[in-house]
Amino acid sequence: MMKTAQVRVIESMQECVPRAEERRVFLAGGMHNCPDWRHDAISAFRRMWSEGSADRCSLALLSPRRVISGSSGFNESMVTWEHRHLALADLVLFWFPSGNAAKPEQPVALYELGAAAATGRAIAVGVEDGYRRRPDVLAQLRCARPGLPVHSDLLSTVSTAVEALRAESRPPLRRAS
Repeated sequence: MMKTAQVRVIESMQECVPRAEERRVFLAGGMHNCPDWRHDAISAFRRMWSEGSADRCSLALLSPRRVISGSSGFNESMVTWEHRHLALADLVLFWFPSGNAAKPEQPVALYELGAAAATGRAIAVGVEDGYRRRPDVLAQLRCARPGLPVHSDLLSTVSTAVEALRAESRPPLRRAS
């Protein structure tokens, strides 16, 4: 009987207990003033990861979602959860959708991208053409990670992440800094 690799989703405030022979991807990027792109990313990961997966390990998708507390929308527990789960990830996928043109910046995701790019950890990056800060992301990545492909669509970004995860074997993809 052929075994297929499992894909599980861990959302905000759920703890990820790492499993042996499992790869972990953190879904970083737009959360406010943009569409719920994570749903589409999770579907694409499920489909791509299961293709020819008899010999593949399982996959955990660490998927933050907006958890509001207080009138400002700030939630320290959420920030702590994200920080802890970013550290658990073998690869961080960044997606910057065009979203609301009036408020598209996604400052926390931009900060996380800068931190990840500077440390040399495994990342896959996509920036939708309509995202107002696209030129900034491209310029910064040319400096920090010359040659890193930056995709314009979510499916290509997910595909790059899947290929990177499949190309690398244990230990995790993170490189020493």
